[in-house]
Amino acid sequence: MRRLLPAALLLVAACAKEAPPSGDSAARDAACFGTRILSYRDLVAEVVIPSGESCGAGSFQVVFTRAADTLETLTETRNGTVGFIGTADVTGDGRGEFIIATYTDDSTRTGTLYAYSDSGDGIVRFPITDLAADQRDGYAGMDRFGFGGADQLVRAFPRGPAGDTAWFAYSHGESRWTPIERPSWVR
Repeated sequence: MRRLLPAALLLVAACAKEAPPSGDSAARDAACFGTRILSYRDLVAEVVIPSGESCGAGSFQVVFTRAADTLETLTETRNGTVGFIGTADVTGDGRGEFIIATYTDDSTRTGTLYAYSDSGDGIVRFPITDLAADQRDGYAGMDRFGFGGADQLVRAFPRGPAGDTAWFAYSHGESRWTPIERPSWVR
């Protein structure tokens, strides 16, 4: 129960609709987080949005370190605002996977899910399958991500104008998103 409460709070925060920034471009750019640091055991990932870039598009870097050693620096092009950043052992192999998700409030554009893993041979991109075509019915972007119990990656997004929410959990063993009911711990 102690482990589920923090995970539940993380998902609730990740699924809460973020208010769009208001004001001019400079005010929106100031809302970009700049840098966030997360870790899994002894592996640390620093996610950096370069200064001066728009929050809605541009790039980010992920710098992976262990102790004083820089293992890898990856640069990604992004279409959307960096929203969710988290780490968990999604594969159950004892090494953490690092997940970064972008989102957009524009239904003609969708965010992207980036994932990385410590393979033992270095940092590698962790493949996460897209939603199946039938799971995208009514899809309008605005995905929110979080972790449920047992390091399970969970995805939620509004479905169409009715405002209902689609919920999915990622099954690494099956390489697919599985529909789930709204978790009871989500308020």
